[in-house]
Order: sequence, then structure tokens, then C-alpha cells
Amino acid sequence: MGDETTEHITLPDGRVVRLISMRQPEPPGTDGAPAPAEHRTDPHVCPSCAGELVFPVSWEERVDSRWKLSLRCPECEWRGMGEFDQPDVEKFDDALNDGTEQLLNSLRAFSRANMEADIERFIGAMNDGVIEPMDF
Repeated sequence: MGDETTEHITLPDGRVVRLISMRQPEPPGTDGAPAPAEHRTDPHVCPSCAGELVFPVSWEERVDSRWKLSLRCPECEWRGMGEFDQPDVEKFDDALNDGTEQLLNSLRAFSRANMEADIERFIGAMNDGVIEPMDF
């Protein structure tokens, strides 16, 4: 479909996650170019919706320990660019690592809950006589 984009992100443990996002129509009078990010010290916070899920799409090291970042907010689809100092980028990297850890913890918890529910249904089916040895 022409209205969606797909991005692949590699997690620290090597797993690859595919993100599919729908494109929002551009407001009238814009050329579709990413908006420049105003100077701020929290690149993970969206200047449009104040969401804290902004992530880097691309980055480039500049002179004097500065970084040019292309950013995207998955909550409102804001995109922007900005230059940030090394300490700000390091804090951003820490925030990204913390977010990744939170996502992995949530994934583990959901996986465990799903497995427990599957086991409970299986035990219930065995106790009700719905599953018999010949089913295996």
C-alpha cells in the first residue's frame, strides 16, 4: 500500500522488529519536508505532541562533538532534524536503552501470561476429557 512505511529495527539481542506506520496526509501548504527540530536538550520528547517515544531515524556526527539527528515521533508522526551536543545524545541513548529494556520486559511478561493461559486451557481440556492420548 502506498500509505504505509515499513522500518526494520534490530534489537540489542539480534532480533529484528518490523514497524509498519501509516502516513498522515500533509497539511495544505507544506512541501512534505521534515520540520526542523528546535534546539532542545531532550530529543526523545516530541515538540508537537510532547510524547516521549521519539526515536532517531538517522544520525551524523558533526564537528565539535555535535550530532545531527533525524527524528520521528510514532505517536503523531512528527518528523524533524536537529543538532545536539554529545551529552544530550548520550542521555538520548540512555533513554532509548531504557525504553528498549521496558519493551523487552513487557514482551517477556506478555509471553509468560500467554503461556500460562495456554497451559491452564490445556489442563482444563485434559480434566474435562476433551483431550485423549490418541490426540497426540
